[in-house]
Amino acid sequence: MECRHAAVSSLSWALVVGAAAYLLRQTRSCGEYGRYTKADSRCWPATLGWFLQEVPAFLVPLLLLLSSEEPEARTGRTVLICTFMLHYFYRLEQEDDLRRRE
Repeated sequence: MECRHAAVSSLSWALVVGAAAYLLRQTRSCGEYGRYTKADSRCWPATLGWFLQEVPAFLVPLLLLLSSEEPEARTGRTVLICTFMLHYFYRLEQEDDLRRRE
């Protein structure tokens, strides 16, 4: 797999600048969430927010698995990614059980 230094560097700097801008914004205003939101404010449904937050944890390992080109590293990568995904789905199932019990 070829490393693209320019892309990695520019994306890393974008992350640092975005984090600094977000930190500045959060120190100047109070972020509303949960029961503290105003009734007239726009909110996303919780399930959509949860899905958008969690979908990269599923898609990134899957894309890494499908895009690996090195045959000698494929077995180890496959085992590692499948183990991660199995762990992830197991935790997902347990969290779902906890929500049903509440």
